[in-house]
Amino acid sequence: MKRFLLFIACAATAFTANAAPQEVDFDKLPKNSQEFIQKNFPGEKTKSVEMDREASWDKYTVYFNSGNQVSFEGGTGECSQIIMKTGAVPMTVLPTKVKSYLLGKYSNLQVVSWQTTADGSKVGLSDKTWLDFDKDGNFVKATK
Repeated sequence: MKRFLLFIACAATAFTANAAPQEVDFDKLPKNSQEFIQKNFPGEKTKSVEMDREASWDKYTVYFNSGNQVSFEGGTGECSQIIMKTGAVPMTVLPTKVKSYLLGKYSNLQVVSWQTTADGSKVGLSDKTWLDFDKDGNFVKATK
């Protein structure tokens, strides 16, 4: 019985250690993720890059010295989330219809967060408003 409990404890520890994010070098990011950072965040200095092995996919998160962060799906290297502590999400990363909607309705506010969702995308504004968009970039709803 003691051996069985020891085995369970070791297995749980090993699983927890594998699930924890690992720091990796910037050049370990998928190539398109590296290019995305260089194009859309040219003035940012990279503080660290973490790879998180979730249940069925890897996720990379790039942390900048400014406190801003960008996350990518490991398999495709596509951007999945941007969180800005200083400044605004670059408009160049937003889908065209989302950008047009924001410029028409919320031009006085900064976009401080953007993320993909199963249904489309979600945008966080500087006044704490969240906007949901479908996969085609059409506005769905706003919440505070």
